[in-house]
Amino acid sequence: MKTATTNQMPETKSLSADPPELAPLGEWVPVILWGALIFTLSTSAFSAANTGKIIDPLLRFAIPGISAAAVDVCHMLVRKAAHFTEYGILFWLLIRGPMAQRPYLALMLCVVYALTDEGHQSFVPGRTASLYDVALDSTGALFSHFLTTAIAEIV
Repeated sequence: MKTATTNQMPETKSLSADPPELAPLGEWVPVILWGALIFTLSTSAFSAANTGKIIDPLLRFAIPGISAAAVDVCHMLVRKAAHFTEYGILFWLLIRGPMAQRPYLALMLCVVYALTDEGHQSFVPGRTASLYDVALDSTGALFSHFLTTAIAEIV
């Protein structure tokens, strides 16, 4: 009895992994909303002069007798912590959503967005662009990568 032959090639394993599929559009919604919030926080409404109207009295209330110099330093630290946190969250949203299997691409996207955000600030009255802020933003995203990787190893 004769067996039928097929012209199919045997399966071979590739050395490289299959490229991840594109994420559904809905996975981008939280990332886009967070990016819009970051953009809004880069407007003149959130300049140091304007945030000082809220942060400085809170500091004086929380720490009676605080010096003006200490208020200025604390105000600056709060603003810089916001940079770090904003981009840590942006990275987390990216890897929990549309870039789940591409953390380095997500990190690169955070750095590019930080650069464009600082570029935007150079055109906003009362704001200045700073490569130090880009470094701080990028560090926040990188820290988020380290943190999520460490948590994934534990769990």
